[in-house]
Amino acid sequence: MFLSVQQAARRLGVSPVTIRRWTATGFLPCTRTAGGHRRIDDHDIDDLSRAIGDSNHLAAQQAREREVDVLIDTSIALAGKIDLSELLLEIAMRMTSLLDCHFCAVSEYDTDAQSLITLADYDHAGRRLPDASPYNLRAFPLTRRVLQDQTTAVVNVDDPDADPAEVAELRREGDRSLLMAPLVVQGDTIGLLEVVDQERSRQYSRQELRLAGAIAGQAAVAIKNAKLFAERRRSDEDICSLRRVLADLTARLPAVSAAGRGPELLNAVAGAVCEAFGAISCVAGLGGESAGAFGAGRLAARPDSASSERGANASLIVSRDPSGRTDLTLAVTLGEPPGEGQVELLDLIAAITAAVAAPAGSIA
Repeated sequence: MFLSVQQAARRLGVSPVTIRRWTATGFLPCTRTAGGHRRIDDHDIDDLSRAIGDSNHLAAQQAREREVDVLIDTSIALAGKIDLSELLLEIAMRMTSLLDCHFCAVSEYDTDAQSLITLADYDHAGRRLPDASPYNLRAFPLTRRVLQDQTTAVVNVDDPDADPAEVAELRREGDRSLLMAPLVVQGDTIGLLEVVDQERSRQYSRQELRLAGAIAGQAAVAIKNAKLFAERRRSDEDICSLRRVLADLTARLPAVSAAGRGPELLNAVAGAVCEAFGAISCVAGLGGESAGAFGAGRLAARPDSASSERGANASLIVSRDPSGRTDLTLAVTLGEPPGEGQVELLDLIAAITAAVAAPAGSIA
């Protein structure tokens, strides 16, 4: 229920002017009607009334000021983290400290698959736990409702009215209480914060829930920005890598031109591609003949974090003569998924190789 300024003033035993001043400074939360009139949640009135106690307005104001300080401090800390791994750790440490809990997991919401994918799971000491497998939200209706309705929820293992699926999961992990807060950016839910207490059932105060929701909002924006930064950094690195490949191929062009046609050409092209791309291997085939080369796999061994994020699995790219006049193929195995422009460059190499080889009588 929402109260007018006059009703709130009567409940708290203060003047309407005081209520307006408190709402203007954020000391007392309020909403506005379409006509601009203040409306105050009666739960906030009750919280403030308990905090005021025997007319101790100063204590209540200090409590609200501490809340603002926490939000400002958290905002500054999260904004200063650009690396996603460091940011996730900072979020987890802030949440476990704020709520005096044991674990915090940050997950990404896949709306198409209706599943959650764990980005990181930390304990209160900052130790990262093994990431859980993606789990389908069809089995967890309360979690799905938190994400879709963009609201917080608390599950206690001893609550007879709690979601049975969530309670079963808590029992399986040996936990007592779970708080879930959605990660929302510009109206879109991008993930979920889960804070777990391993020892106690919890009845969080409205202030704690309000803080948890506010920090989740700050965390969502910071995660979004960190991902955008990582994508931009990967794109820049891919462009630099592509320039290096082009420079390497240009330097090898005289040797390829001198190879003539037939197996010698295939061997030269395979070697040039393998070395320039830092590939694990390259096999060139044409007219029933083939030649291969093996490289050091420089891209696979590259130690930078962006390379690691793309994954360590080998990737096979097959390029063919785009004109269709020959059966030329280039099969290149990279140590990681191809960077920006690499597939197109391989297609260009295949087209040039086919054009050079086409006059030879051995072409089918």
